[in-house]
Amino acid sequence: MSPTRVAGTMAVCDPPGPAPRFGCQWSTDLCDWFCPVCDPFGAPPRSSCTWDGKVCNWICPGYTGVQVTVQTLQPPVQDATVYVRLSSLCTATGAMAVCGGSFAVYAGMPVSVKCQAIADAIANNCSAAGYAVTENNCRLAASLMASNVGCPATQFALGLSNDPAVFDQAGQGALPDGESDSTTGTAGSCAPMPGPVSNLRLARPGGGDLQMTWDDASNADDYLVFSDAAPNGTFTTVAGTAPSGTPGATVGTPPGSEFYLVAGSNASCGVGPRH
Repeated sequence: MSPTRVAGTMAVCDPPGPAPRFGCQWSTDLCDWFCPVCDPFGAPPRSSCTWDGKVCNWICPGYTGVQVTVQTLQPPVQDATVYVRLSSLCTATGAMAVCGGSFAVYAGMPVSVKCQAIADAIANNCSAAGYAVTENNCRLAASLMASNVGCPATQFALGLSNDPAVFDQAGQGALPDGESDSTTGTAGSCAPMPGPVSNLRLARPGGGDLQMTWDDASNADDYLVFSDAAPNGTFTTVAGTAPSGTPGATVGTPPGSEFYLVAGSNASCGVGPRH
């Protein structure tokens, strides 16, 4: 019987996951990613921004994010044009995603109406670039959340300005027309994420408004009630808010069929899963 020869084995050096950004090549000699030099594109959206060569993008703490929330704090005091601009460089493909829109404002314009004008500008001008309004709380809190759904791992910047040649003026305080907006970006990772609510209950005491209650979720500081006319809709409209599941939230009786979802929220991660 001839002896059996066992071939020697060599350690395999495979990538641990996807490339950190576009253009990177895996080196089996170094057992690491080799990425080309990535220089800044354009001027920083704000003076506090820094260039991150690893993700090939501007990073502006508290301003850029994979989700960006804008809240209008005070109305304009004079007639003007507001320009909205969103920008990112997708870390997966290297493709630029830039879009913008504009709308007119007037003295004393309600903050809820101004907020909705920002939401409309994003929806009408930026969907093709991969951005979407994923939370619309304009009616109740004059705030909205935009997300980079086209390249969800990449942070983007959302700028507001009265000058079409300037990306963003909101970081310097009130815009020249007198209005004030707060812009906050959320990074891709956070902790702790709010858990899902449970045992959602709906009542109509005395035949009046709808009373919604639920069991509180873990890691939630407060709650949002989302509504949509279709059961499989986008549920971006905020119909009510509440500090807890009891007493919950009261919403007006809709004229027709309406569907509701509730989600917990906290300052670290924003809105959790809708249920």
